[in-house]
Amino acid sequence: MNRVPADAENAHSSSVESCPSLRDVHSINPTQLMARIESYEGREKKGISDVRRTFCLFVTFDLLFITLLWIIELNVKGGIETTLEKEVLHYDYSSSYFDIFLLAVFRFKVLILAYAMCRLRHWWAIAVSS
Repeated sequence: MNRVPADAENAHSSSVESCPSLRDVHSINPTQLMARIESYEGREKKGISDVRRTFCLFVTFDLLFITLLWIIELNVKGGIETTLEKEVLHYDYSSSYFDIFLLAVFRFKVLILAYAMCRLRHWWAIAVSS
C-alpha cells in the first residue's frame, strides 16, 4: 500500500482549506461590499495622483528657479532694464541667457500639459522636453 507522507497531506489539506467555498462567497455582508465599492470609486474620482502632483510641482519650481537665476544674471550685468533689452531685442547666442529661460518655459508648458491636463502615462513628454 502506497502511503502519502504526512507533510504532503498537510500541504494538500491547507491549500484546499484556503480556497473559498460557495458557502463563504454567499456569506459576504452587503454593507461591507458597498463600503469596498465606495472606497474604490473614491480612488478613481481623485483629481490627480500624489506622484503626478509632485512631478508637476517639481516642474513648476524648475521654471521658477531658472527665472530667478536669469533675473539675478540680468541684475549682475548692469541693471535689469538695459540688460533685458540687450539680451532679448539684440539677442546673441554666445552671451544671452534668454534661450535658457525660453527652454524652461517650453519645458514647463509641455510637461504640465502632458502630465497635469492630459494625464499621459508614457515617458515621451519628458524625452521631448529635455
